[in-house]
Amino acid sequence: MNVLDNSTLTADYNIVHGTHEQLVAFLVLNMWPSHLGLPVLLVTILLSKRIQRHATFINLCVAFIIVGISSTLLVYAGRTTGPEPSRMLCLLQASLLYGMPPLTSMAAFTLVLQMFLVIRAAYQGEEYLDRDHVARLWTMLITPYVAFFIGVLVTAIVGANDPSRVSRNRRFFYCSVQSLPLTNTITIFAAIVLLATFVIEVWTVLILYKRWTALRAGGSSLRWSMELNLPVRIMGFGFYIIIAMSLSLLSIKSPSSPVPDLVIASAATVVMLIFGTQLDILRVLFFWRKDSSASSHPESVDIIKLGDGLLGYDKELPKTPWEWARPVKSM
Repeated sequence: MNVLDNSTLTADYNIVHGTHEQLVAFLVLNMWPSHLGLPVLLVTILLSKRIQRHATFINLCVAFIIVGISSTLLVYAGRTTGPEPSRMLCLLQASLLYGMPPLTSMAAFTLVLQMFLVIRAAYQGEEYLDRDHVARLWTMLITPYVAFFIGVLVTAIVGANDPSRVSRNRRFFYCSVQSLPLTNTITIFAAIVLLATFVIEVWTVLILYKRWTALRAGGSSLRWSMELNLPVRIMGFGFYIIIAMSLSLLSIKSPSSPVPDLVIASAATVVMLIFGTQLDILRVLFFWRKDSSASSHPESVDIIKLGDGLLGYDKELPKTPWEWARPVKSM
């Protein structure tokens, strides 16, 4: 979400010049993953015994479902075009969306941090177990929602104190609150979190590169080729983070462009493409297709377990309400 404000303009002055086609694209990009793609992915993960994902990944999916539903609230009320929606509905959507940058940036950060902690431990010859870091686990799971609710609450207070600052026409795609200090604070916070995420991504890639060079030196090309899947996805996710950071700068230089809102609206689709196309998920979704990979590569059992470990699967995770991932069985 492009949250730049211009305090010299009235609250209903249109600063984003979008077209009807762009509005449709914005709504589709938000609706299909939040109403279909991500729920199907979550149900597949939670119900399948063959798929394990860490709770931080579940958090990321839930975050983008919240974002997608919040971005399309006006669809349910039939107020995406035409007369302005009611102040209460508009303030509700604006509050939810202004909590979006803290929520999504923190959810992405905690997922990448979890990957980094597990990969670093494996590189050091140690085993990273969540049960040994219960406080850290809970902090990683709760922090995104704390940041989200703070953003929602502060925006609601600002908008309620001066309802004339709340409008849909100003941002074209969604309702917003005209408050330069508020939006700048949210933007800066999200940018700092994304920068920290990018730094951890680079650190992770460096560790994986060292492992790759060590495996090549030992002649383990087959093993490396089978482990390459996750690093590629990490780098893909990191590439999207770079785009998001660039869009923050673009929104400052060109607030009238609808491009930042449209590209950021594609975030959930990016998550689906990067993480929803992993082999274990595809094997469950396309269950009628015969899987010959296990028989052709019997030595891949340990490698698959290592891949699971990179995502933070413990044999005994803490027994908490947040423990949605199933424990990995001994093989």
